Amino acid sequence: MSLRSMILKNARILELDPPAVREGELHIEEGLVVSQGSGPELDLGGAWVMPGLVNAHTHLYSALACGMPLPAHPPETFTRMLEQVWWRLDQAHDQDSVEVSALVGGLAALRAGVTTVIDHHASPRAITGSLERVDGALATLGLRRVLCYEVSDRHGRAGALEGIRAHERLLGERGPSRGVLVGMHAAFTLSDESIRDCVSLARSAGVGVHIHLAESIDDLQAGPPLARLQSLGALLPGSIFAHGVHLEAGDRARLEESGAWLSHQARSNMNNGVGQADHGRYPSRTALGTDGIGSDMLAELQTAVFRANERPGSWGLSRLVQALADGARLASAQLGLPLGRLQPGQAADLVVLDPCPGPPLTEDNLAAALVFRLSSQQVRHVMVDGQWRLWDRQPTGLDPAELDRWAQQTSLNLWSRMAAG
Repeated sequence: MSLRSMILKNARILELDPPAVREGELHIEEGLVVSQGSGPELDLGGAWVMPGLVNAHTHLYSALACGMPLPAHPPETFTRMLEQVWWRLDQAHDQDSVEVSALVGGLAALRAGVTTVIDHHASPRAITGSLERVDGALATLGLRRVLCYEVSDRHGRAGALEGIRAHERLLGERGPSRGVLVGMHAAFTLSDESIRDCVSLARSAGVGVHIHLAESIDDLQAGPPLARLQSLGALLPGSIFAHGVHLEAGDRARLEESGAWLSHQARSNMNNGVGQADHGRYPSRTALGTDGIGSDMLAELQTAVFRANERPGSWGLSRLVQALADGARLASAQLGLPLGRLQPGQAADLVVLDPCPGPPLTEDNLAAALVFRLSSQQVRHVMVDGQWRLWDRQPTGLDPAELDRWAQQTSLNLWSRMAAG
């Protein structure tokens, strides 16, 4: 599976940006799509091929959450949800569980046709070295990744400083497979001093920040969070602001002018009961993420469309499909290479899907097909950087049975630490 030059013949090629469908072949040379190439030929037998998908905001540390101990009664507020569920989980992580969780979540991403993961990591009792463990896990799977550590003052100033330092090594080792942002949890868990320190590191490294923004009304209790972040210099170009469910009236203009991105996670918003996003206040640079609710971007798109249909004036089908495709534009800027199209000069990150019999597939109905016809269950092979990283639905970089055994025991250990507090 390490061939770097090949010709994929007899393919139905689905472009997302802009929507297009064509029959043809793809020539791959040294990790790029080229106009003419040589090498072994692989007849895809009419299989559908689309660009690899991007998860613009996720938490791989939550990949072992299913089955974890939960509070006896549902939390009444979002802050209580964080305290009683998600912060108990991230505090229970050690270095091994960080790595296993990244492997489990990364494999789920590959199997859903995701080739680039933008992760927002937290493990406050195992900070130093944790980003390296996440990075190594995703490299094993062959995924492109953009990483950060979620700096917060909820464990004191010392914890915040350790989180800031956790970025430093990987910030100096960025490339087309790995990008790095400077992470922060959310404005309401950060002091002005810690925000300024994160911004200073990001500026010195020439990168943006990655932070939750106005996810719930709890984030507004200390005043408009984006205005505060702007006053502290955090609206850096290329930054990612996650959620934006409760953006203020002037926030869209602030985000547009800054060159930052916003990520939308409809399923997480529903799961955490934080409200329904007002797309009218979203900037043009908006991409879709999952916030740790798996990595299935087609399922995320479907939920985003259905959820939007419940609110008059929300974005329609085509605009949300564009947000899915724009994840590649976001990742391209972070990694410094062209992603998201199957054209000469673009990175050879692609997904081969089993065809789904039905009506003719055209550029006019491709957006609808992404929501009502395609699913991650059709993913057969996944290529990243010209190499097959998933073949016949199995990863080429690890043994899933061995990972399953490791993940089961690691999960039990993690949940035991959660129960012990």
